[in-house]
Amino acid sequence: MKCFEYFSQDDLQQIHSSSLRVLESVGIDILHPPAADLLAKAGCKVDGRRVFFPPKLIDEQIAKAPSQFTLYARNAEKNVTIGGQHIAYVPCYGAPLVNDLDEGRRDSTLQDYINFVKLTHASLYQDITGGLMVEPNDIPHQGRGAEMLYAAMRYSDKPFMGGVLGAEAANESIEAASIVFGSKEEMANKPPFIGFLCSRSPLSYDDRMLSAMMTYARAGLPQLVSALSIAGATGPVTMEGTLVVQNAEVLAGIALIQLVREGAPVVFAGQSTSAAMRYGSLSIGTPEMAINTAATAQLARFYNLPSRSGGALTDSKICDSQAGSESMMGQLMATLSGINFVLHSAGILETYMVASYEKFILDDDNCGKCKRIKMGENITRERLAVDLISEVGPGGEYLTNDHTFRNFRSEFYQPIIEERGNFGTWQKSGALPIEKKANAKWKEILEDYTEPELPGGLERDLRKFVDKKK
Repeated sequence: MKCFEYFSQDDLQQIHSSSLRVLESVGIDILHPPAADLLAKAGCKVDGRRVFFPPKLIDEQIAKAPSQFTLYARNAEKNVTIGGQHIAYVPCYGAPLVNDLDEGRRDSTLQDYINFVKLTHASLYQDITGGLMVEPNDIPHQGRGAEMLYAAMRYSDKPFMGGVLGAEAANESIEAASIVFGSKEEMANKPPFIGFLCSRSPLSYDDRMLSAMMTYARAGLPQLVSALSIAGATGPVTMEGTLVVQNAEVLAGIALIQLVREGAPVVFAGQSTSAAMRYGSLSIGTPEMAINTAATAQLARFYNLPSRSGGALTDSKICDSQAGSESMMGQLMATLSGINFVLHSAGILETYMVASYEKFILDDDNCGKCKRIKMGENITRERLAVDLISEVGPGGEYLTNDHTFRNFRSEFYQPIIEERGNFGTWQKSGALPIEKKANAKWKEILEDYTEPELPGGLERDLRKFVDKKK
């Protein structure tokens, strides 16, 4: 499938050149002395916490990062390639609250986190188990990271996301993963998880993010290097200006990682959007965010790097038509523009604040549709079906033809819960709105969930690791 492109090549070159000017003359605040020291040794000018990047250094370091890499799952059939024409969908991330039709909006718990791991494991369309899908607010902060790592590795055999709140969280993720996946050297060769590191817009990185970035880089483990600039708030009100701020931040982060360890895998990650000016707050269900998604995909290809954006995002508070239209706009733009890693592909409500059980199911269904579109078509003589058309002729029908029966399951997307019957059939089946069908579906999935086997004493060793962290 040919990727949708929003900007011309000349536009991209202007964005790149402008970003280099910002990095060289305005600089980035680097709030972690070891990172500033490393950048100084590489030729950057350092003035207090402000670091100024020579354009040549940026170009040289970006060229060292791989254009594609693989995340290795506990189940080899679920390995995920990041880059090229590949796309990976990843569910909700960072929500402190959950919502469902039975209990409404509430603080999320460890059981909610486990439930979302299980839903992701069972999904045909989510490729990677999220990291902080929901915050386990019912357990002490000290043990949360370990409990989430345990759940991600026990209840799913897909790749997962590691902790990011400083070097301690990164080292904890590496230590926990080594119980299941082997030594640091083995994981550097076959990484089982990825970190999600983010700048602090405008034009800065804080101490915790930088220490985690350097820890993962030293280990050779992949990272999403992400920026969220808010047009009109933490970035210029124009999308082009905000894109320059985002681009400068991401390029600086990738350059640092390559200086720590040449060839360390990175993902060029953008999630910038516009402010809701009436309220002075972040807004994610916007066409401006969709524009940024398309631009991020193009810039990543410009630098020959894998890309990441947001997906099924909405500012709506419930699973309504606003949530559906905003989420599909974002998810489809990410798919059509060639994004490789789509974070927040299922479940997010209320501008990142809430993970919804029902919306997870509805978004997951949309992910299936988007993957069908992404699959593209293969124009061949057989698929053009001219001989079949000649056989059936004018006024004929294809519904009972053997060709239809042989191929419709592979040709047509089969929805998870959508209603496609006639009105009478819908009435006889209870006339349920789709949110209620989604409510029944997530419960059915959890009831039917089968835990993937964790070989030998690995589950026991993981539990010991978690208990030590409390």
